[in-house]
Amino acid sequence: MARHRFRLFGNLSFLQSMDKERILSRLLAMHRDYFTRQGLDVDALTNDDACARQLLAVFTKPDEKMPGDLLRDLYVLDEVADEGGHQRILEEAELRGIDLGSFPDDVSPGDFATLVLVDHPQLVRICHEKTVARQVKRYYEYRSRDSHRFGMADAESGVDAIKATLGPWFEERKRTRTCELFIYQEGEEVHVLITHGGLFRADGNITNRLELSRLGWRPQKHDSIIYDTRTGVLKVHASFEPERRAYREALGEALAGDDAYFLDAAPYILESLRSNGGVLTLVDGLDRTRLTEVVVEVDATDCRRIEIKGDDLTEMVSGCGTLAVAPGEIVRACFALGYRSGGRPRKLEVRLPNVADYDRDRDGEVTEAFLRANRFLANGHADADGLVDAA
Repeated sequence: MARHRFRLFGNLSFLQSMDKERILSRLLAMHRDYFTRQGLDVDALTNDDACARQLLAVFTKPDEKMPGDLLRDLYVLDEVADEGGHQRILEEAELRGIDLGSFPDDVSPGDFATLVLVDHPQLVRICHEKTVARQVKRYYEYRSRDSHRFGMADAESGVDAIKATLGPWFEERKRTRTCELFIYQEGEEVHVLITHGGLFRADGNITNRLELSRLGWRPQKHDSIIYDTRTGVLKVHASFEPERRAYREALGEALAGDDAYFLDAAPYILESLRSNGGVLTLVDGLDRTRLTEVVVEVDATDCRRIEIKGDDLTEMVSGCGTLAVAPGEIVRACFALGYRSGGRPRKLEVRLPNVADYDRDRDGEVTEAFLRANRFLANGHADADGLVDAA
């Protein structure tokens, strides 16, 4: 039988930790009729193990009649009903001038998030959208055609135009016309979270009458876009190249009146690894760094690639070591970066022409400073032919 994949509401220990009598019942009471059909009286929930197990069964086993609003609320809470979510809710409330001082101190993070959702639903949903956006690690990056820069107001004013472009695009590809945009700013970056329908799915199902049936549904899909107001680089997270192209064309048309405004010109270059004298530049926030992998594309008729791995290849690649690396374009490099924030060294992968993989939420500012300091970021904007103008 198919199951909803909840991180927290599919976890028995989490449900046991919640105050079901006083707090969770307030949320579930909005859907009293549905739970009554499932054999649960939301006005008589208890904090014992049996009640937690009943709720687990209801939350995780699909029911074709589960209210859409309930399912949405469960997915929202599933991302923010932990300690990290608690802190995000407090920060967002402070940012928006919402006073949460009247909420009790002696409640678990799950109970706290539930209470805030009941009283300030938009606040929790904003935290959920930001959390989903921050979970994305891999972005494809596209440079601007010129040196003009856009801000948050420009992005907000283009929402209707972007939706009008993307809605039919999704519908044509059998994903429904539904397309919602959530836009917010963090520092110098404008973030756009795009929620749209995925491809239709179906599973075999067993009804409450023990009848075999087919349960169909259309999952939500979340894609993410970041526009850097300093560099003009558009960063796009989406599964397939046609989606990434549609997003950058829609953003280009909405912001600049030109669907070809964001180009495929490479924002990353790795040739400085050959000319850095065997030393990687440290920046504030880093204690140590190592080059652990390189891939060199050799200029040959059979398009060979040479992949080299090691504890630290920095001197070798620069020509300062005892071993030489074959001539050719460095198209991929991996680094182990030791951050002053602690923990094991974390991986940074740069892959030409336009991908950098790293934990943007945790290490974004320091990592981008490292990329700039070591000349891995191309300066300036790209012209119509993809050529770079010096900044």
